[in-house]
Amino acid sequence: MDVFSTRAEFLDVNCYAVRAEGRSDCILIDSGHDCAPGLERLLAEEGLHPQAIFLSHGHPDHILGLTNVLARWNVPVHLGENDRYRLESPATTLSPQFAAMLAPLVADWKAPEVIEVGDAQQFEFAGLTITAMAAPGHTEGSMLLRVSDGDEEIIFTGDVVFAGAIGRVDLPGGDAQAMAESLRAFATLPDVPIYPGHGPASTVGHELASNPFF
Repeated sequence: MDVFSTRAEFLDVNCYAVRAEGRSDCILIDSGHDCAPGLERLLAEEGLHPQAIFLSHGHPDHILGLTNVLARWNVPVHLGENDRYRLESPATTLSPQFAAMLAPLVADWKAPEVIEVGDAQQFEFAGLTITAMAAPGHTEGSMLLRVSDGDEEIIFTGDVVFAGAIGRVDLPGGDAQAMAESLRAFATLPDVPIYPGHGPASTVGHELASNPFF
Protein backbone atom coordinates (compact mmCIF):
# COMPACT_ATOMS: atom_id res chain seq x y z
CA MET A 1 0.00 0.00 0.00
CA ASP A 2 0.95 3.61 -0.52
CA VAL A 3 -0.09 6.36 1.91
CA PHE A 4 -0.02 9.99 0.85
CA SER A 5 -0.87 12.91 3.10
CA THR A 6 -1.55 16.61 3.12
CA ARG A 7 -2.25 18.82 6.11
CA ALA A 8 -5.24 21.08 6.56
CA GLU A 9 -4.25 24.48 7.91
CA PHE A 10 -6.88 24.57 10.64
CA LEU A 11 -5.35 22.68 13.61
CA ASP A 12 -2.89 20.82 11.33
CA VAL A 13 -5.13 17.85 10.56
CA ASN A 14 -3.56 15.05 8.55
CA CYS A 15 -5.67 14.17 5.51
CA TYR A 16 -4.68 10.94 3.81
CA ALA A 17 -5.06 9.16 0.48
CA VAL A 18 -4.44 5.40 0.43
CA ARG A 19 -4.02 3.14 -2.58
CA ALA A 20 -3.33 -0.53 -3.10
CA GLU A 21 -0.09 -1.14 -4.97
CA GLY A 22 -0.42 -0.74 -8.71
CA ARG A 23 -3.87 0.88 -8.63
CA SER A 24 -5.02 4.36 -9.58
CA ASP A 25 -8.12 4.41 -7.36
CA CYS A 26 -7.86 5.21 -3.66
CA ILE A 27 -9.70 6.09 -0.47
CA LEU A 28 -9.46 9.30 1.54
CA ILE A 29 -9.16 9.52 5.32
CA ASP A 30 -10.47 12.67 7.08
CA SER A 31 -11.31 16.00 5.53
CA GLY A 32 -9.86 18.98 7.36
CA HIS A 33 -10.86 22.54 6.58
CA ASP A 34 -9.31 23.79 3.34
CA CYS A 35 -7.67 20.44 2.57
CA ALA A 36 -9.25 20.19 -0.90
CA PRO A 37 -6.62 22.19 -2.85
CA GLY A 38 -3.79 20.18 -1.30
CA LEU A 39 -5.59 16.93 -1.97
CA GLU A 40 -6.31 17.95 -5.55
CA ARG A 41 -2.62 18.62 -6.21
CA LEU A 42 -1.57 15.42 -4.49
CA LEU A 43 -4.05 13.23 -6.34
CA ALA A 44 -3.21 14.84 -9.68
CA GLU A 45 0.51 14.26 -9.13
CA GLU A 46 -0.08 10.60 -8.28
CA GLY A 47 -2.85 10.02 -10.83
CA LEU A 48 -5.30 8.93 -8.13
CA HIS A 49 -9.10 8.80 -8.21
CA PRO A 50 -10.95 8.68 -4.86
CA GLN A 51 -13.69 6.12 -4.36
CA ALA A 52 -14.74 6.88 -0.75
CA ILE A 53 -14.04 9.05 2.28
CA PHE A 54 -13.72 7.68 5.80
CA LEU A 55 -13.83 10.05 8.78
CA SER A 56 -12.05 9.01 11.95
CA HIS A 57 -14.51 11.04 14.04
CA GLY A 58 -16.83 13.99 13.85
CA HIS A 59 -14.87 16.90 15.34
CA PRO A 60 -15.01 20.02 13.15
CA ASP A 61 -11.31 20.05 12.32
CA HIS A 62 -11.70 16.64 10.66
CA ILE A 63 -14.92 17.26 8.71
CA LEU A 64 -15.13 20.90 7.61
CA GLY A 65 -13.31 20.24 4.35
CA LEU A 66 -16.11 17.96 3.15
CA THR A 67 -18.00 20.68 1.28
CA ASN A 68 -15.07 21.46 -1.01
CA VAL A 69 -13.86 17.86 -1.24
CA LEU A 70 -17.29 16.58 -2.27
CA ALA A 71 -17.61 19.38 -4.82
CA ARG A 72 -14.54 17.91 -6.54
CA TRP A 73 -15.18 14.20 -5.96
CA ASN A 74 -18.72 12.90 -5.51
CA VAL A 75 -17.95 9.87 -3.36
CA PRO A 76 -19.64 8.27 -0.32
CA VAL A 77 -18.69 9.54 3.13
CA HIS A 78 -18.43 7.18 6.14
CA LEU A 79 -18.59 8.21 9.81
CA GLY A 80 -19.03 6.40 13.11
CA GLU A 81 -22.74 6.22 13.88
CA ASN A 82 -22.40 7.81 17.31
CA ASP A 83 -20.80 10.94 15.82
CA ARG A 84 -23.43 11.47 13.14
CA TYR A 85 -25.13 14.24 15.14
CA ARG A 86 -21.94 16.31 15.05
CA LEU A 87 -22.44 17.07 11.37
CA GLU A 88 -25.65 18.99 11.94
CA SER A 89 -24.07 21.90 13.80
CA PRO A 90 -20.29 21.41 14.03
CA ALA A 91 -19.48 24.62 15.91
CA THR A 92 -21.80 23.78 18.80
CA THR A 93 -20.34 20.34 19.57
CA LEU A 94 -17.22 21.77 21.23
CA SER A 95 -16.55 24.33 23.96
CA PRO A 96 -17.87 27.92 23.67
CA GLN A 97 -14.33 29.10 22.96
CA PHE A 98 -14.04 26.75 19.99
CA ALA A 99 -17.53 27.72 18.84
CA ALA A 100 -16.47 31.35 18.50
CA MET A 101 -13.35 30.33 16.57
CA LEU A 102 -15.35 28.10 14.23
CA ALA A 103 -18.18 30.53 13.51
CA PRO A 104 -16.65 32.01 10.32
CA LEU A 105 -15.73 28.54 9.04
CA VAL A 106 -19.27 27.16 9.27
CA ALA A 107 -21.19 30.14 7.88
CA ASP A 108 -22.06 28.24 4.68
CA TRP A 109 -21.94 24.73 6.15
CA LYS A 110 -24.50 22.18 5.01
CA ALA A 111 -24.32 18.72 6.53
CA PRO A 112 -23.51 16.13 3.85
CA GLU A 113 -25.12 12.75 3.54
CA VAL A 114 -23.07 10.09 5.29
CA ILE A 115 -23.07 6.34 5.72
CA GLU A 116 -23.18 5.58 9.44
CA VAL A 117 -20.59 2.99 10.45
CA GLY A 118 -20.81 0.53 13.31
CA ASP A 119 -18.15 -1.40 15.17
CA ALA A 120 -16.47 -4.17 13.13
CA GLN A 121 -18.24 -3.12 9.94
CA GLN A 122 -16.21 -3.78 6.79
CA PHE A 123 -16.08 -2.05 3.42
CA GLU A 124 -14.34 -2.82 0.14
CA PHE A 125 -13.07 0.06 -1.97
CA ALA A 126 -10.17 0.46 -4.42
CA GLY A 127 -8.77 -3.00 -3.73
CA LEU A 128 -8.69 -2.28 0.00
CA THR A 129 -10.60 -3.71 2.94
CA ILE A 130 -11.50 -1.08 5.53
CA THR A 131 -12.56 -2.38 8.94
CA ALA A 132 -14.00 0.05 11.47
CA MET A 133 -13.06 -0.51 15.10
CA ALA A 134 -15.09 1.55 17.58
CA ALA A 135 -12.74 3.49 19.87
CA PRO A 136 -14.78 5.99 21.91
CA GLY A 137 -13.26 8.31 24.46
CA HIS A 138 -12.15 11.31 22.43
CA THR A 139 -15.66 11.39 20.94
CA GLU A 140 -18.51 8.91 21.18
CA GLY A 141 -18.08 7.79 17.58
CA SER A 142 -14.30 7.77 17.22
CA MET A 143 -13.01 4.87 15.15
CA LEU A 144 -9.75 3.15 14.39
CA LEU A 145 -9.74 2.44 10.66
CA ARG A 146 -7.89 -0.76 9.85
CA VAL A 147 -6.96 -0.83 6.16
CA SER A 148 -5.62 -3.93 4.42
CA ASP A 149 -4.72 -4.87 0.86
CA GLY A 150 -4.55 -8.57 1.70
CA ASP A 151 -0.80 -8.54 2.28
CA GLU A 152 -0.27 -5.76 4.79
CA GLU A 153 -2.31 -3.72 7.24
CA ILE A 154 -2.13 -0.12 8.41
CA ILE A 155 -4.29 1.69 10.95
CA PHE A 156 -5.59 5.24 10.92
CA THR A 157 -6.01 6.25 14.55
CA GLY A 158 -7.64 9.66 14.21
CA ASP A 159 -7.39 11.44 17.55
CA VAL A 160 -7.36 8.26 19.64
CA VAL A 161 -3.60 7.59 19.60
CA PHE A 162 -0.84 9.93 18.47
CA ALA A 163 2.91 9.42 18.40
CA GLY A 164 3.71 9.79 22.10
CA ALA A 165 0.25 10.94 23.19
CA ILE A 166 -3.48 10.27 23.06
CA GLY A 167 -6.54 12.34 22.27
CA ARG A 168 -8.02 14.66 24.88
CA VAL A 169 -11.13 13.57 26.74
CA ASP A 170 -12.22 16.89 28.27
CA LEU A 171 -14.36 18.14 25.38
CA PRO A 172 -18.11 17.44 25.12
CA GLY A 173 -18.60 13.77 24.36
CA GLY A 174 -15.20 12.85 25.79
CA ASP A 175 -15.04 10.03 28.30
CA ALA A 176 -11.89 9.03 30.19
CA GLN A 177 -13.18 5.55 31.07
CA ALA A 178 -14.17 4.86 27.47
CA MET A 179 -10.76 6.06 26.31
CA ALA A 180 -9.05 3.70 28.75
CA GLU A 181 -11.05 0.80 27.31
CA SER A 182 -10.20 1.88 23.76
CA LEU A 183 -6.50 2.00 24.64
CA ARG A 184 -6.71 -1.51 26.08
CA ALA A 185 -8.22 -2.67 22.78
CA PHE A 186 -5.51 -0.82 20.83
CA ALA A 187 -2.86 -2.70 22.82
CA THR A 188 -4.15 -5.99 21.38
CA LEU A 189 -3.61 -4.92 17.76
CA PRO A 190 -0.79 -6.28 15.60
CA ASP A 191 2.43 -4.27 15.38
CA VAL A 192 1.66 -2.36 12.19
CA PRO A 193 2.12 1.26 11.07
CA ILE A 194 -0.32 3.82 12.45
CA TYR A 195 -1.25 7.16 10.93
CA PRO A 196 -2.75 9.64 13.42
CA GLY A 197 -5.04 12.58 12.81
CA HIS A 198 -2.28 14.97 13.90
CA GLY A 199 1.50 14.63 13.95
CA PRO A 200 3.85 11.96 12.62
CA ALA A 201 3.25 8.30 11.87
CA SER A 202 4.34 5.56 14.26
CA THR A 203 3.70 1.88 14.89
CA VAL A 204 1.55 0.02 17.38
CA GLY A 205 4.63 -1.57 18.94
CA HIS A 206 6.50 1.69 19.31
CA GLU A 207 3.57 3.33 21.08
CA LEU A 208 3.08 0.42 23.44
CA ALA A 209 6.77 0.58 24.33
CA SER A 210 7.22 4.36 24.61
CA ASN A 211 3.92 6.20 24.83
CA PRO A 212 3.44 7.21 28.50
CA PHE A 213 -0.31 6.62 28.28
CA PHE A 214 0.19 2.86 27.86
